[in-house]
Amino acid sequence: MSAFVLVHGICHGAWCWDATAEELRRRGHDVIAVDLPLTGLDADAGVVQQALDQVDGPAVLVGHSYGGLVISTAAGRDDVEHLVYVAAVMLDEGDVFATRMAEFPDAPIAELVELTEDGYLIVRPEAAVACFYNECEASEAREAAERMRPTAFACLGAATAAEPWRTIPSTYVLCERDLAIHPDLQHWMCTRAGTVVAFDTDHSPFMSTPDPFVDVLDDVASGPSAGRGG
Repeated sequence: MSAFVLVHGICHGAWCWDATAEELRRRGHDVIAVDLPLTGLDADAGVVQQALDQVDGPAVLVGHSYGGLVISTAAGRDDVEHLVYVAAVMLDEGDVFATRMAEFPDAPIAELVELTEDGYLIVRPEAAVACFYNECEASEAREAAERMRPTAFACLGAATAAEPWRTIPSTYVLCERDLAIHPDLQHWMCTRAGTVVAFDTDHSPFMSTPDPFVDVLDDVASGPSAGRGG
């Protein structure tokens, strides 16, 4: 049995992990899914560190999308046994995701995200369905898209503060049909991970391929030979 701390990405909330958390608990694991304030990287990492303080023993940190940047910032402690980056930001210390993206092809979501005058990113439901959940069941995609919330652009403009994957075992879940973070960029980032698992799916494998995705997490909990393709 392991403890998991699940960290969502921009515009999402803990709700996106509901099915994953339920299945992990059914398999005997403890799970905390956090709700990030999405106001800045330091504040978001602080929420994750508070969750780690609630865990009895080392935890597996799972970060989706922007959540990868958050777990890299929150980790570096002896209470993290494994890092899982799910179509996630995994960069070197000092790197800035918003800048790095410009070196790779634009994912379709780039044309659909709106920036408010007060510096918040907004993803409209129709854009979320098209780019976050393009391989998901239609009704589930629409329901999730309606739950999108604003995220401060400052979150993506913050520099990566650490490289915990150099000392903590790590797994990268690469999503080959991702329309939110271009697969080329994911292929470049995932070279930092100890294990790479590729899924032929969209940005949200916890919804589009839920059983194989939980299998990967379960494998991580079983030891260093983690990783099962989807």
